[in-house]
Amino acid sequence: MKMDMTYREIEGIKLNIKQFLDEIQKIAKLYQFEYSQQDRDFYSFIAKHIIFFKYLHQGEKKSYFYKVLISDLYYLILSIIKHEKRYMYVNERSIIENYMRAIMQISLQDDHINESVFQEMRNKKFYCQFTDEEYSLIKNEYVTSCEYIHGGNILNDNLAYVLDECENDKFPIKDRVKYYIRVQDVLKTFDKLIVAEKTLYINGCFHRKKSVMKYLIGAKQVELLFEILNLKGD
Repeated sequence: MKMDMTYREIEGIKLNIKQFLDEIQKIAKLYQFEYSQQDRDFYSFIAKHIIFFKYLHQGEKKSYFYKVLISDLYYLILSIIKHEKRYMYVNERSIIENYMRAIMQISLQDDHINESVFQEMRNKKFYCQFTDEEYSLIKNEYVTSCEYIHGGNILNDNLAYVLDECENDKFPIKDRVKYYIRVQDVLKTFDKLIVAEKTLYINGCFHRKKSVMKYLIGAKQVELLFEILNLKGD
């Protein structure tokens, strides 16, 4: 019976995501967005993370950063479809910052994530492997988003050139695919770190629902959770 209930829950999630993706496709047509299978796959990945954070938020409603992450992920999709590249990076930066807040236990009232927080995360001893490559990916993606937000070529002397660049800053599919791969790799690394750092909490949020967790963020994260639980003797 319990397995049957979990199966129904996963089927409900799948239907929810399908309806979500169908709605995105409708919005994409309105904005003349070249909607491809790669886009759909990426938005499915994002949808699963939205639902994952909803489980975490339900377990601890005072943890406001999960709610912010959900909002950021919605707006990340919309900013891509609406060709609003700057806002895409605004949302990406916020996603990175709030995932780090969740992992490092930094409140929203504190200042923006700075270099010292990155170093603290890099030097932290997690119950999982956190490689230099993974750290560099996160840091580089954060730096890129900050640079884009703060202007890029905005100081160019030619006003007309800058205006034209802002107006025609499109996002062709070949560039989107590269971006999607980077963002997915960043989120997968953060998934691993938050499972390692908040193992007991996440275990409680998905009590008797590990198959749901597996569907949302992958088998590797469930395996990691069980490995850490065994190490801690829980």
